[in-house]
Amino acid sequence: MKPSRTPARETIAAIATGLGGGIGIVRLSGPRAEPIVAGLVTPWPKSRPPTHKLHFGRVRDPASGEIIDEVLACVMRAPRSYTGEDVAELHAHGGARMMQRLLELVLASGARLAEPGEFTRRAFEAGRIDLTRAEAVAELIAARTDRALAAARSVHSGALEKEVRGLRSELVRALAELEGALDFPDEQPDARPEAESARAVCALETRFLALAATYRKFVRDRAEVTLVGRVNAGKSSLFNALCGEERALVDVDPGTTRDVLEAEVELGGAWVRLVDTAGERLDGGGEAGRVEERGVDLGRRRRGRADAVLLVVDATIGFGEGEQALWQSLQGTPRLLVWNKRDAGGAPAGLPEGACVVETSALTGEGLAELRAALPSLLGIEADHEGALEVSARHREALVTGAQALARAAAILSAGEPSEVAAVELRDALHHLGRITGETVDAEVLDAIFARFCLGK
Repeated sequence: MKPSRTPARETIAAIATGLGGGIGIVRLSGPRAEPIVAGLVTPWPKSRPPTHKLHFGRVRDPASGEIIDEVLACVMRAPRSYTGEDVAELHAHGGARMMQRLLELVLASGARLAEPGEFTRRAFEAGRIDLTRAEAVAELIAARTDRALAAARSVHSGALEKEVRGLRSELVRALAELEGALDFPDEQPDARPEAESARAVCALETRFLALAATYRKFVRDRAEVTLVGRVNAGKSSLFNALCGEERALVDVDPGTTRDVLEAEVELGGAWVRLVDTAGERLDGGGEAGRVEERGVDLGRRRRGRADAVLLVVDATIGFGEGEQALWQSLQGTPRLLVWNKRDAGGAPAGLPEGACVVETSALTGEGLAELRAALPSLLGIEADHEGALEVSARHREALVTGAQALARAAAILSAGEPSEVAAVELRDALHHLGRITGETVDAEVLDAIFARFCLGK
């Protein structure tokens, strides 16, 4: 689907800022944006006010004559606006009821309530931005860490669009040479032989895959990290220390934690749902009551779905058979050994070969910085990658699928099979590049993408 450059006929409106702030904005876009604002704000200039300039006035309810608020109004005329249409904004006091009153007046004056992401969708459909930059708007708003913000900012600046345009240019050139040789075999003395064309296509496949490999799930998505270990290993104390506040009750008696406790925190640049689970009575460490047993069972289920697990070892007891069994049960899940109570126990010993271990003391704070720093690597996030281009899951899927088409084309050319079949595969790869920038994406995909936006964006 190519972006439409025909302005939408309906005028849409929404509250464009969070409620409850000092200043709030009601935004309009469409052919009636300026007339609606002109009908609500008094005084309004008799001559057409300049574009992109703030105008002071008061919003008056046309029905009752009541003054609603003092505002700064702004008109941004097409095509020099975010959506490519006429855009108008009312900047008023940001209370929730005030914003709602203003929006009600705007809607009563002929605007329609915007759908989630509709302003940005109109910007995309008007050709103001490509789909990668449109998606980055939502990511800039949703970013919970500096790393996520940097990744969104890179895409929003056009870095991904530039990369995709470069790939597309090379791919179009390869396809043109191939199809030119097919259509005019006697007039293409400089056309690449099949072997050379296959090498060029393989080089493109490598570039597709290299860009796809920049995807890092937990830069954008929240990770679930679960603490496991024997009773009284200090999991809850460590949980509290990582949260920066007391979230879990701690006691010397074993089995204090009988439920699953959760907290969302930033750890080492990753946004994490940290999960504290009931300790297990390893190596015959007494009997658990019914409630404690249920807590342990619940904790086992949670660690089964965790993105990463921290096995907390009591340094005063050491790494025993129970810990060894727990460690083995975590195979297939990113895992880290936390040698806790380092202030009271000995140095790590008897650990599994190759296990990554961090020594900590939840009591003194020793090793907590190192533990936070170790988590990004555990989740597949490089510490020195901030600010570099990182694609999303949707982009990666399109790049990998496009690379597969290129691999098939290279195999066809290398085998001396009909070149027109290879050309079909190259066109398929082009189609998948277009899915990234929005040139070949269908309406259903667009609906799903913009549904993730908040109102007013």
